[in-house]
Amino acid sequence: MENIIITQQKHFCAALAIFWVVFVWGFWEKGPYALGFNAFLFLTVFFGVFIWILWKAGAYTKSDLIWILPVSFIILSFTFYDNPFIKMVSIPVLPILFVLFYNQALLPNKQKNYWGFEFLIHILIRVFSFVGQLGESVKIYTKVIIPVDNTSKQFIIRIVAGVVIFLVAALMVFLPLLSSADAVFSEKARVITNWLQSVFSTPIAYRTVVFAVLSVLFFSMLTAWSKQFYYKEREKSNTQIDSIIVGIILAGVLCIYMFFLWVQISRLWIGELPFNFKETEQLVKSGFWQLLFLSIINILIYFFAYRKTVPFVQKLLAVFTITSLFLLISAGHRMGLYVVYYGFSYEKFFASYAVLFCAILFFWLISQLFRSRRANIAKFLVILFLWMFALVSIFPVEQFIFRANIALFHREGSRIMLHEMKMLSPDALPLVKKYQERDLSLEEYDWNHWIEKQEKIITQKRWYERNVMNIVYMSYFSTR
Repeated sequence: MENIIITQQKHFCAALAIFWVVFVWGFWEKGPYALGFNAFLFLTVFFGVFIWILWKAGAYTKSDLIWILPVSFIILSFTFYDNPFIKMVSIPVLPILFVLFYNQALLPNKQKNYWGFEFLIHILIRVFSFVGQLGESVKIYTKVIIPVDNTSKQFIIRIVAGVVIFLVAALMVFLPLLSSADAVFSEKARVITNWLQSVFSTPIAYRTVVFAVLSVLFFSMLTAWSKQFYYKEREKSNTQIDSIIVGIILAGVLCIYMFFLWVQISRLWIGELPFNFKETEQLVKSGFWQLLFLSIINILIYFFAYRKTVPFVQKLLAVFTITSLFLLISAGHRMGLYVVYYGFSYEKFFASYAVLFCAILFFWLISQLFRSRRANIAKFLVILFLWMFALVSIFPVEQFIFRANIALFHREGSRIMLHEMKMLSPDALPLVKKYQERDLSLEEYDWNHWIEKQEKIITQKRWYERNVMNIVYMSYFSTR
């Protein structure tokens, strides 16, 4: 029975590797624009098998939907939009978060496990356990090519070794030496060397190598991460850190921030922005980086001081977090003014989204200080990031940016330059074509070059590289 399962997994991984080198290969040339229905199908099957293993192992619970649903949204987003920024972020983020949540889902006490340093170490060991399976995976796939019989195996190995040694010697020694000795022979031999070089440098050769690597890699991950996962979590330590030292440090930092807010209050609660763009950019971005820095400080303070000091210091921690929230609100106010006057861009949209993320995080951190139960801070932080990234991945970001900027452009005192939206991808193409027909504001700039560029991106795609927005555009505007 075990041999049958191994055979099925081996064939599945090989089939998935073939699918990648055939239908997702365009990524090397076209980048994220080559990821459409093909990427959706590949990711659905690949991650779907791991979910099936989770269910077969009896480890699946309804609580796992908290990470399965957002992962599904991210995968689904590949069928909707071209947005290159989100796709390029999804490429590293999706597998990292999936592997993290999938392996923790195999823990028998996953709902109670505290995400601390101990959890991180065991998860990393578990994740990289596939490295130890690579050798066995190579042996399993080698048996498919080379028969098990020792006599036949040795015979084939000797043939392959002889051919490889001959080709290397011929191309690097004999043919070059003989070609330099005779010009006529050199011309004849060039035909042979060019043919051999073309064979080994063809996309087929590259794809074959990638196919072999992916097959072994997929099988190693499937084998390693399908095994049981358990570690005994040490009892929660009630070790208290020095409340006096922490209280003094926390109070001192809090006073610095209170003083900063008081000094900067005239600039923090501003009702308008400077007309100079550079001054405006410096004013807004300084507040935004303060926001990020304060967020990191709050998380570190929680890890080091949460539930490890006397109640008074815990209350001081709550005041510190509330103070940080005021600065966050100020930074959000600045960003709002920046957007109203200068419109959205990728940077401003996701900066605004980061403000929302930190606002939710701060409110949650404050609420946890008034609860008796210990908060799983790291787990909440990762889940919040996963959900917010998943929601923005299925949100029509580029269409929102375009519509919002058009609306803001008509406001009195607007400093928006519509031609800056030419950094958008084909997701905005249907809207640009529609607005070009009925909105005279777009006539201020020549959009024809941008339209031709986006149409070229769509037409150069293969059918399986397209997405819903591409199909909508082609079906609607091709008949006009």
